[in-house]
Order: sequence, then structure tokens, then C-alpha cells
Amino acid sequence: MKRILVLILTLIVLFTLNACSKPAALDNASEDPLVQEILSAAEKRRQDILNSETAIVKSDTYVMGETYTGTAYYISNSGDDGNDGKSPETAWATLDQVNQSDLQYGDTVFFQRGGIWRNTTVETRPGVTYSAYGEGAKPRICASPENGGGAERWSLWWEGGKGEKIWLYHRDMPDCGAIVLNEETVTQKILGFWDGHQYLSYIGSNNQNYDDFSTEEQMAQPVFDVKEQLSADLTFFSQADSELPDTLPIFLTGWNADESCYAQTSVGPLYFRCDEGNPGELFSNIEFQTHTPLFDGVAADCTLDNLFVGFSGDGCINATEGENVVVQNCEVGWVGGIVGSYNTEDAITGYGPGIQRLAGALGSRSNGSRIRNNYVHDMYHAGGGIEIFQEQNDELQCTTDISFIGNLFYHCASGVTFFNWDKEPNPEHQFKNCTYEDNYIMFTGTEPWMDTGYAPAFVHEGGPNMQEGCSIRNNVFFVARTALVYVEQYDPTYFPEFSGNTYIQYKDYPFILCDSREEPEVFSIETAQSFLQDNEGTFISLSKLPDGL
Repeated sequence: MKRILVLILTLIVLFTLNACSKPAALDNASEDPLVQEILSAAEKRRQDILNSETAIVKSDTYVMGETYTGTAYYISNSGDDGNDGKSPETAWATLDQVNQSDLQYGDTVFFQRGGIWRNTTVETRPGVTYSAYGEGAKPRICASPENGGGAERWSLWWEGGKGEKIWLYHRDMPDCGAIVLNEETVTQKILGFWDGHQYLSYIGSNNQNYDDFSTEEQMAQPVFDVKEQLSADLTFFSQADSELPDTLPIFLTGWNADESCYAQTSVGPLYFRCDEGNPGELFSNIEFQTHTPLFDGVAADCTLDNLFVGFSGDGCINATEGENVVVQNCEVGWVGGIVGSYNTEDAITGYGPGIQRLAGALGSRSNGSRIRNNYVHDMYHAGGGIEIFQEQNDELQCTTDISFIGNLFYHCASGVTFFNWDKEPNPEHQFKNCTYEDNYIMFTGTEPWMDTGYAPAFVHEGGPNMQEGCSIRNNVFFVARTALVYVEQYDPTYFPEFSGNTYIQYKDYPFILCDSREEPEVFSIETAQSFLQDNEGTFISLSKLPDGL
């Protein structure tokens, strides 16, 4: 794991952005006792979540997240799919066995702690709990197909005259959003633009706005040269082009993908610049963020408890149609960065043309979801959030009773989101009784691999977001690379209640960015408090600007 936040307090080193994914350090943290208290409390929460024990027990009454009423099944890396799975001694071995079994409402699947299962989507069933048994670290459900540690997995592909070394992985790999080294360092992905036949040098940042993108200029670029493009240490290029189509635009994942989606089958060479030597010798653990939906479309009345879910190139846990989902005591980390589309200005999607890269950790738009006591970190996009599309389940409906309570969001490119795509208020299509409470959202967007533009801790995006009874209360929003709170359209009639939150930001970076204000950036504490109407909130402007931000 990364160095703990307590180290921040003892060393009081400068907060810098660099290629290493370290916890952010705060300049003058010791000058404000409240800042010290928050950092200590956040670290305690992280450790409590990482070391939480399984408390789910057999009972005659099914209480989600607390009990199960049916059969307990066990799965272990040392198990056998020929077993009945009904005891630790007769555990199953694979997720395939879990997926094909006739699990019933009230059953539980216990994964052995310390185990790891890779590259398979868990097909959840209604009313089933997925949790952990045994001693040790949380069981791991990972999209990364294998651990890339070991010298035999890498060969020296090219060596330059100044000590530059580019290594080739031992097999073709699917598009990789990031490479994580010993769960400390995230390498920087270098993008190429697929023109329908080959990769070209890419002229812009990913997820850029189409107004800033020139198709003609992009198509005139030279063919991507790995030696030239990997110009810095610890950068990589994922040449996953084996089945990419020859027409633009190309939608690989997301709402535009259809039967022409190639995201899970297109593979290619993986080039990694590591000047110090063979990465498989230098790092014992090398994980690849690739596209395997892990818990995609969690079924109704399911509980996910005490699991590690991560190393995924796209979303990890999504409650889209299944209602009353509980996600608790989980670690969700290292997610995002795969290519969602190669696009031109003639076909605008999500983030516009160019290259759209994806990520997301904990998302919900179904009623009754409870996301509580989770540690969510190192997300290329949002750590968690609630989103209403124009149509859900082929009809307009409200999203009700979703809560994010007691979570720690750390080093996410953006923190938590509240997002309705409607352009005009619609009382039949709104948020009702949705809550963000007692969450810590720390150091948002401060990692260099998260080059996704704005990076707020809280996002109020889309239209006016018609809502009823929704609140954002008693959270800590602690330092963002851009504005701490982003509001796309402000309408006081529909704005949710902000109450008792703590807002900590560096003085040269805004507390609020609101696109619908005449002066969109809000730097002063008084104006921010007035805008949010959080009269019980605490606002702290840190006096020193950290180097490198």
C-alpha cells in the first residue's frame, strides 16, 4: 500500500505532483489543528476499512449487509469446482463456477481472504451476498489478467544512447489504461490516435472539447513512433489494434458501443519504458488496468461486503437496474484510463472528439442503493456518484433513496457526482431523498496520470438537477487540483442542501466553479458560503501554494 497519511503529518513535506503515486503532502498542515485532526481521522478510516472483519451471519431474517438466510458457499484459490462449495474444506475454485451455480435469494458466497480472482465478471443474483471469510487481506476481484512481475515476462525491445530502455511484454495485451507498480507508482499512458488503419501521433489531450480539436491537423500527423513518443521514463504505449475497425468514429465501450464493440478482443503489443532495468525484476507486483466489467449491473437486493475490487480499465461496481444494493467495507482502487472511443468532430460523444478515456468506481442510478464505509482510491474519473439518464429502463423515472455514507475517496480524478442529463426540470425525472454524508474526499485530481481536465471534489453536473429532499452534509472536501465544488447550472429552486461540510482548499485555487455565474470562479470564503448556503459549514483557505501544482 501507499505511504499512509500519518506520514504527511510527521514529515510535513511539500505537496508535489510527480510520476509516483504517493499520498499528497500538505505544506503548512501543522499550523491548523483542524487540518491535522482531519488527516488523522481520514487515515484512521482508511485503516479501519482495510482491516474490517466480516460480520455477516446466518439468521432466519434477511437483513442486507448483516445476515443471510440461505446456503453459504465458499470459494478459494486452493478449491476445486468439483466440490459442493458448502464449506471451506470443500470450496469452489473459480468465478465461472460461482456464475453458473443456481444461487438463490438469501444465499451467500464467501471468498477466501488473501485470494485473487482475475479477468471475470461476477454475474450477481438477486438477494445474494458476496463477502469474505478467513484471515488476512480482503479477497481480490481484479480485471488485470495477470501479475506482470518476473524478469521472464519482459524483453528489452530498444535501448537508446542515453540509457533509455523500452521493454516489450511477453504477450499481446488488451488496451491498458494504466500500469500499477507495487501499488505505489502509476505509469503514464501515451496515447496514439487510431485513424482507421494505424496509430498516429496524437496532438491533444484526451477528453478534450471538440472546439479545440482539428481533425485535419490530427489526420496529417506522422505514424506513431514508439521510440519518439515514449520520451520519459515510466511511460507506456498500449498498441491494442488487432481488431479495431477501419471506420471512424469508433465506439469501444460505453453507451455507444454495440455489436461492433471490440474492446474485449482487440489486443496488441505493450511497450513500457523503464530506464532503470527490467521492470519484472524491479517490481514484484505489476498490475494492468484492462477492460473487464467486474460487478456490472449488480442485481437487486445484493450485498457486496469486504472485497477488493479493482485494477480495471473501466467501471467496477455499477447498480443500474437492480434496486436496494448495498456496497460496504470494500476497497475499490486503481481504475480507469482505457480508450472508450476514437472520434472526430463529425460525431460528438461524451467528452467530445479525439480520444475518450473512461473510468468510474461506484455508480448508482437505481433506487435504494447504499454505498457505505468503502475506501475508494486512484480513480481516473469519478470515485462515486448518482446519475440519471434521460431514459432508464426505457421509461422516465425518478431516482430515490440512494446514499453515500462514511466513505473515503482518495486520489480520484473527481470525487463524487450528482448528475442529471435533463436540460429542463422534469418532476417525473428527478433525484429524491439522496444523501452524501460523512464522506472524506481527499486530494482530488492531484495525480499526474489523471489528466482529465477539471477535478472537483463534488460535481453538480448536467441540467438544473431537479431534486427533492437531497442533502450533502457533514462531508470533508479536502484540496482539489481545480475547484473544490463544480456546478454546471445553478438554480436555487432545485439546488440540494449543503449543510455542515468542511471545505479546505489552497488560496490560489477556487472553492467553487459555476458555469452559470457571470464570474464562474469563487475564491473567497464568504462568497462560497453564501453560494452553497452552508451556514454551518467550515471553510479553510490554506496560505501556501504547494510546489508543482
